[in-house]
Amino acid sequence: MTRPLNLYTRILLWLLVNVIVLAATFVGVLHWQFSEGLRGALGGIAGDRLQAIGQQTHEALSTRPKDQWTEVLSSFSARHDVQACLFNLPERVVAGEAMTLPEEVHQKLKDMNPERPRRAGEGPPPPRDPPPHEQDPLEQFLFGDEMPNQDRAPPPPARELEGMPSRLGTFLVQAGQPPLYYAGIRLPPPTGWRRVEGPLMLIIATPSMTGHGLFFDIRPWLVGLFGAMAISALLWLPFVQGITGTIRANMKATEEIAKGRFEVRVPEDRGDELGRLGHAVNHMAIQLDGLVRGQKRFLGDIAHELCGPISRMEMSLSIVEQRITAAEATRLADVRDELRQISSLVNELLSFSKVSLGPSQRTVELVPLLELVHEVAQMEAIPIDELSLHIPLDLQVSAVPHFLRRAIGNILRNARLHAAGSIIDISGTTTESHVQITLTDHGPGVPEESLPRLFEPFYRVDIARTRETGGTGLGLSIVKTCIESCGGIVTAKNIEPHGLQILIELGKPSS
Repeated sequence: MTRPLNLYTRILLWLLVNVIVLAATFVGVLHWQFSEGLRGALGGIAGDRLQAIGQQTHEALSTRPKDQWTEVLSSFSARHDVQACLFNLPERVVAGEAMTLPEEVHQKLKDMNPERPRRAGEGPPPPRDPPPHEQDPLEQFLFGDEMPNQDRAPPPPARELEGMPSRLGTFLVQAGQPPLYYAGIRLPPPTGWRRVEGPLMLIIATPSMTGHGLFFDIRPWLVGLFGAMAISALLWLPFVQGITGTIRANMKATEEIAKGRFEVRVPEDRGDELGRLGHAVNHMAIQLDGLVRGQKRFLGDIAHELCGPISRMEMSLSIVEQRITAAEATRLADVRDELRQISSLVNELLSFSKVSLGPSQRTVELVPLLELVHEVAQMEAIPIDELSLHIPLDLQVSAVPHFLRRAIGNILRNARLHAAGSIIDISGTTTESHVQITLTDHGPGVPEESLPRLFEPFYRVDIARTRETGGTGLGLSIVKTCIESCGGIVTAKNIEPHGLQILIELGKPSS
């Protein structure tokens, strides 16, 4: 059976799920934006990046001779893990790694360069109407209304002397099979390239929609996202710890109350619903403590009041026994047995009441365990050959001697009653925090469903306890009360192949 997650872990997992949902939404938006090309918010960021790439590439090509342009593009491709190629329309490779462009890219180039030379089989160029406006916007921007020719070079306009145009023609499209992302940038003529040779297009191909950070660097966004979530988690941490800490305190208190330890209290330093819950738990513990103590005191008072009539009845039976015949003596013996059982029950009730109501009046001492077990065995008249002792000679426990002696005596008496003839194993071991005492018989054991209730007052396992073998049902209850009065705990479990083991944990003497 898997252990359920605690509340604190669930809240952290829910926060992680929230982060995953946000990240998935972000990736979905990223795909949608790039599928729309350079439109949209992220497309605008990618467009600005392409503008910067075009300007940097133009500067790099302008400072190198044409025979080194391939080297410039190869270095660019290796640095960004992409394919880069410089085309002179119609799709003639000028520099870089040759690539086959899909039809969607050809269409983009056609739309951006209506004046480009036609490829074979494309047919006549589309009509341009009106003629005064058929000039290339870039050429018009660079040279004005007058087109240059090979015979006469016009004077360079002021804008060209100042540097690059303010905006370059760009596109970003996903095409091909397998699909790749193609980015196109129309470059102004670099140094060494004549304008009459046609426009230059820088084509970049990559399988990544972000171009491995070239078009759009996702890392700062992820760092910002997870950084914000980390800061949010730190801000939530005191709040979550406060809630889970209060819940754990209430849970621990209720578990202690269920074990009969009504002195436990929960801090009431909160003014919200959890604070009211803690107050209710404390009030419940006080009420239960008063109720249980009242019941035990009531049992003790009744047992004490019954002692007088029982004593007088026993005395009367002794007088009657001297005046009856032998035949009547048999019937009188049955009455005496019934009276003795009533007397035994009353004595057990008195013991249970005294142990339950007076543990605070006892002081814990260091008790030699082996010596105490020998004393109990002699008191219960248990032969030493019916015991198997595995207790170190110097082992001591912190306990109230009278209570520990009474608890071990009740366990041994119960074992002899229900596991007659079997060897009783008693062992003592030391752990880091406590001393562990185990008492094991090899009888029939008890049903598994009876183990949690074995130490309840008046609880009897019917299949193992009849009128002749049964007792009062208070023996193990007294054991539990005595051990708890010593500051320890007691549990029971069945062992294989058969038998019952009582486990006692007591405080370890401080060194």
